[in-house]
Amino acid sequence: MKNKNYQKEKRSLNTFQETDDDRLNIKYQDKEYNESYKKWRRENKDSLGFFFVEKPDRIAYRDGVGFINDHPEIQEERSIRKAINILGAILIFRSLFDILSVYVIPFLLEKIGADIRYDFFEKKYYGNETLIINIQFMLNILSMVLPVGFLTGHLHMPIKVMLPTRISNKPMFFASVPIMLLICGVCSAMSMLYEHLLAALRIDTSRTLFFPDDAKGIILMAAANIIIIPTISELCTRGVILQFTRQFGDGIAIIITSIITSSMCYDITQFCFIFIASVAIGYFTIRTGSVLTAVVMRITMSLFGYTLYYFDYIRNSYLPIMLVVFLAIIIGFVFAIIFLYKYSDRFGMKISSRYMTYDKKMLAFFTSAPIIIWLTLNFIITLMNIKFL
Repeated sequence: MKNKNYQKEKRSLNTFQETDDDRLNIKYQDKEYNESYKKWRRENKDSLGFFFVEKPDRIAYRDGVGFINDHPEIQEERSIRKAINILGAILIFRSLFDILSVYVIPFLLEKIGADIRYDFFEKKYYGNETLIINIQFMLNILSMVLPVGFLTGHLHMPIKVMLPTRISNKPMFFASVPIMLLICGVCSAMSMLYEHLLAALRIDTSRTLFFPDDAKGIILMAAANIIIIPTISELCTRGVILQFTRQFGDGIAIIITSIITSSMCYDITQFCFIFIASVAIGYFTIRTGSVLTAVVMRITMSLFGYTLYYFDYIRNSYLPIMLVVFLAIIIGFVFAIIFLYKYSDRFGMKISSRYMTYDKKMLAFFTSAPIIIWLTLNFIITLMNIKFL
């Protein structure tokens, strides 16, 4: 009799443990991600982590505290403010590094005899093309890797959580490229009106990019700016930062990473386009469960942008630009209709506000002291990059 009662209690305990595991599952991710996430959250004790799963009993879980039933919204607010402060600190470092990269390092290199010069008024580099490409490439990589490396070292996130690669929604993954073409085409068409508005304010909307004269230099620049740098950027943003902020809700994670990505362009003429594209990239990344989706979409966006730049400022030909934009819209629109017709159930995603509402989370983001400092630095850099007619 005693043995039977023991077996009954053991089965009951096992059932309870399985239910707890289910509460910590992450939607749209594979089993390997879920197991790594649960292990990371239960072993990490830095009090930055918070996770809530919408279940009938509404249990919340916070690192260093455990399961919470009483006033979980207070615990979520404490966690999100700490997390945003850490995030703001690394963003400040990123902005300061960008200032050094553009205005200080080229000046110092010129002083020691290197053939490189940055024209503050034209916003353009002059000098040895190979040296300029190599320095820009190295500084771009360091500006992304160093701050995000600090964040990952502080959080001890498993690589499978930081950079999930297994695709859980293949139809949507295959739809990511044509959908991004549609977004690029529509945003490019709408940007004509936006550029007219900026021109009325005497703001020069022309872009100044460094293009080498020789074929080898063009290939190296294309590989760096269209493939390598966008790939590393997405691994840092839609990988580490997005996965870190998802614990406060998928919706807020998408918005925060989109604000970061668009603000870091330091270009008032490109901010709206990059923000819209970033929201789409974040959504597709979460819905497919893989950061590879973000990489593919970002490379598509970069290739589209550089193609338009080539025809506009290098060839000075307007007809190919219209053709590229038109084809992008048509291809993306047709594919979107087909996808929604066949896989409409694969596209939607439930986004919950959890305990704190979205307006309170955004208020916590914009009232964070490190975020305010970072936004101020970005605003100053953006103003310095504006060219007037």
